[in-house]
Amino acid sequence: MKSHDVVGICNALVDILIKVSENEVKHLGLHKGVMHLVDSPRQAEVLKYLGQHEHVVELGGSTMNALRMLAQLGKKTVFAGMVSDDAYGKRITSRMAELGIKGDLGKSHEATGTCVILITPDGERTMNTNLGASRLYDEKQVPHADIASAQVLHFCGYQWDTDGQKKGVRQAIDSAKTAGTLVSFDVADPFAVGRNREAFLKVIEDDADIVFSNREEAKMLLESTPEEAARWIASKGKVAVVKLGGDGAIVAKGDKVHKIAPVATKVIDTTAAGDMFAAGFLYGFTSGKPLDVCGRMAATIASDVISRIGASVSDSALDQLRKM
Repeated sequence: MKSHDVVGICNALVDILIKVSENEVKHLGLHKGVMHLVDSPRQAEVLKYLGQHEHVVELGGSTMNALRMLAQLGKKTVFAGMVSDDAYGKRITSRMAELGIKGDLGKSHEATGTCVILITPDGERTMNTNLGASRLYDEKQVPHADIASAQVLHFCGYQWDTDGQKKGVRQAIDSAKTAGTLVSFDVADPFAVGRNREAFLKVIEDDADIVFSNREEAKMLLESTPEEAARWIASKGKVAVVKLGGDGAIVAKGDKVHKIAPVATKVIDTTAAGDMFAAGFLYGFTSGKPLDVCGRMAATIASDVISRIGASVSDSALDQLRKM
């Protein structure tokens, strides 16, 4: 018996969400809709330029977003990452305790990481991420006992930033495989794929049991259509989950392919849509639901999160998932 549902390893960040215009994104010289890695001076420059804008602050990081939602749905979760003993680090620690997420947090002298998320009127989000302390995560921080006690180890492509992070993920995967813990890999971002395509393909072929990607990431990884990418991943014995935005999703394993219909909604902010999709899917998966039901759960929660500012889900959507 496993005492935890999902253990996640990821960059421990605080998200700072700000509504901006298209012109402001252009003025800052940013590529709309993608994640930009920035240093502390650049992050300060962006925040200074947007200093008069209202903003929302919440726990951030791809895997943390997913775990936060799983915890709200009653799943037992563990998060491993690296923070500083500064105000943002303390905020992460206290918020995790409030949500019931067990923390395996290392401490660093560097400032806690931040992600400034710029939201344009069309709901698209452009991220400026200063990884800070999270970049110092390494193999010494891996929570082997918690991984062994979990149904699923979940991590994402953002962990391929430093050699230490890569070693940490590698050891976590080895721990999971030894303990019979399933490995869930979210490709995370086209930016990450562009830098680490061969490494990601190796993780998919050799290690992952569940693979999440979106349409663009699948095309970059396999130079194919989403359907072809899903079938290729599924042919390797994995569960393939390819998100198609407003067109729904594809879930496949072996020779079975499920087309998941989109859930109609008004797009306000796409922040964490993919993370919440993963949360909905893993909620169903760790509850023993069929893959098509897991896909419908994922689509339901993702459609709700993009209908409001910030990575939050309504009580009605949570109730709907529980009933499903």
